[in-house]
Amino acid sequence: MLGLKESVPPFLQPSISDRELLTGVSFASGGSGFDELTTAVSGVISMSRQIEYLKEYIERLIKIVGEIEAQKIVGGALVIVSAGTNDFIFNFYDIPTRRLEFSVSGYQDFLQNKLHDFIKELYDLGCRKIIVSGLPPIGCLPIQLTAKHSILRRCVDKENLDSQTYNDKLQKLLPRVQETLPTTKILYADAYTQLMDMIKNPQEYGFVETTRGCCGTGILEAGPLCNVGTPICPNHSQHMFWDSIHPSESTYRYISEQLLKELLPKLSQTEDSC
Repeated sequence: MLGLKESVPPFLQPSISDRELLTGVSFASGGSGFDELTTAVSGVISMSRQIEYLKEYIERLIKIVGEIEAQKIVGGALVIVSAGTNDFIFNFYDIPTRRLEFSVSGYQDFLQNKLHDFIKELYDLGCRKIIVSGLPPIGCLPIQLTAKHSILRRCVDKENLDSQTYNDKLQKLLPRVQETLPTTKILYADAYTQLMDMIKNPQEYGFVETTRGCCGTGILEAGPLCNVGTPICPNHSQHMFWDSIHPSESTYRYISEQLLKELLPKLSQTEDSC
C-alpha cells in the first residue's frame, strides 16, 4: 500500500485507461505512517485515506469487469505495506512527541497494533497476499547521523537496536495475524540485513559514500528539498542514499533482487497448495 513517493491515486486521474487500471495501482504517499501524528507532521495521505482510495478503486474495478472477476483480481494481487520508519523519526526520535507517553517498546507495540488493524481492513476488502516490510537500520540514515550530531557520521547503535527489536516482534506477529485470516499469505520482507551489509561492506556493492545522500549536502535534504535547483553528486550509483532518508536507485535494485529471491518461492508454494 505504501511506497516512497507522493502521488495522486491513479484511479483519480481522468486519463488512466481501463487497461491500465487492471495492471496495478499504487496508493503510496511518501512521509506517511501507521501513527496518525506522522501524517499530521508531514501533511501527506494517511493510511486510513489510502484504504478509502482502495475501496474506490475496487468499486471502479467492479464496474469494468464485474464483481466476481474483481474479487479474483484483488484476491490474486500482491499487496506491499511499507511503513514505520517515519513514525519513529517524526514522533519518537527527532520530534519526541510520542516519547512523552510511550517507552520505545510500548511505541513499537502501538504501531504494530495499528498494522494489525490495517491488515484486517485489507483482508475485509478481499486482499489475500500481503508483504509487510520491516524497519531499515534507522540509526544509519544520514538524517539521523545529522540529528545525533555524529561528527564522524557513525550509525546510532541504539536506534538500530530499536529497529531490530521492532523487526523481531513483527516476524512473530505476522504468522499470528495470518492464522486469524483464512486463505491469506502474509510475508515479512527484511529491509534491515542487506542494508547493514551494504553499510559495512560498501565496496562489494560499488558504493563509495554511505553516510550522505547524493542530493545537496546529503545530510539534511529530502523530498521537495531535492529539486532541479539542488546540486546532486556526479555519480549517484556510488551513493547508497539518494537523499538524507531514502536509498538510491542502486540500493533499491540490490534490495529488490534479494527480496525477489527470498519471497517469490514462498508465494509460489502458496499458489501451488491452493
